Amino acid sequence: MKLFERLLKDNEKIWDEYLHHDFVNALEEGTLKEENFLFYLKQDYIYLINYAKCYALLALNADNAKELRFAMKFQNYIVEGELELHKSILKLGIDADKLCVKDESIVNIAYTRYMLSVGQSGDFLDMLVALSACAIGYGYIGAEIYKRIDKDKLDNHPYKDWILTYAGDIFQAEIREFEDFLNSYEVDDNKFKKLSEIFHTVVRLEREFWQHGLSMKTDLYK
Repeated sequence: MKLFERLLKDNEKIWDEYLHHDFVNALEEGTLKEENFLFYLKQDYIYLINYAKCYALLALNADNAKELRFAMKFQNYIVEGELELHKSILKLGIDADKLCVKDESIVNIAYTRYMLSVGQSGDFLDMLVALSACAIGYGYIGAEIYKRIDKDKLDNHPYKDWILTYAGDIFQAEIREFEDFLNSYEVDDNKFKKLSEIFHTVVRLEREFWQHGLSMKTDLYK
């Protein structure tokens, strides 16, 4: 069994909760309120800035040119692709250039700082697994939604741009490359245990990211 398949099997329940969260279901149906979508998008824009920094740390952990090229390519894709998409959508009601650290939610902080801590304390593969829940998960979600949704409904869908980005050929090719790259590694049981723990944590954080898109809470005490 390939490495990513092993990670999914070991974390099947939490992975399903992430892919089929109420936020995702409402987004697919088009019933998600615009205020919830904009809250999520605002937080995700901030998240992606830190996510891109994680790829810089991944590059620092690279042991060879192949790993370095992978890290730099995906960092560029985040900066030039996803961030620009979010910026264009946020023009609906938020000036992305004015977002700052005071706008960042506690969930967002927990997720991105956890990934950075993995990169600082672990190796290239540890960090690669930490990044995989977002990269590969969004590809799975986009493909599932596109497969299920009626094309006429999609034409008038309020979140058409988001769906087509993550279901589109460019993003799907990127996540296949990511998954294939991850699967090129073979690990022993002790290493897999550590990787599975990292994966479980980041998938939990992805699930909580959806949840705070519904609650629209930036702080836990409120």
